[in-house]
Amino acid sequence: MKTKTLLFTLLTGVLSFFTAQAFAQSTQNEQEQKLEQDSVKDKAVGDKKRLDDLASQRKTTQTDAKAAKANSKEADRIEKDATNAAKEAKQAARMETKAQRNRANADKQAKKATRAVEKSANN
Repeated sequence: MKTKTLLFTLLTGVLSFFTAQAFAQSTQNEQEQKLEQDSVKDKAVGDKKRLDDLASQRKTTQTDAKAAKANSKEADRIEKDATNAAKEAKQAARMETKAQRNRANADKQAKKATRAVEKSANN
């Protein structure tokens, strides 16, 4: 009887020792899985935030590119207008020089005509 009780106690102790260890391992595995799931969720949230930031940055960059393109077109138009104005100014200067030369020639011819009229009047 003593041996039965002793064996029963010993066997119960050994079984409880092994089941407690198995329960502790399963709890530890569950905690590891929970930590792993939390890290995966955190990573997913971080990835989503980075993607959203990249999308907004892309939109901002596209808006800036459109504005830069419009500014470039405006600058090209202004440069073309300035080039045309410079050409017109150069042509106007040439025409003014030609007009002054023609006036000088006309003045010379008028003086010659006046002298010729005076000569013919004197003769």
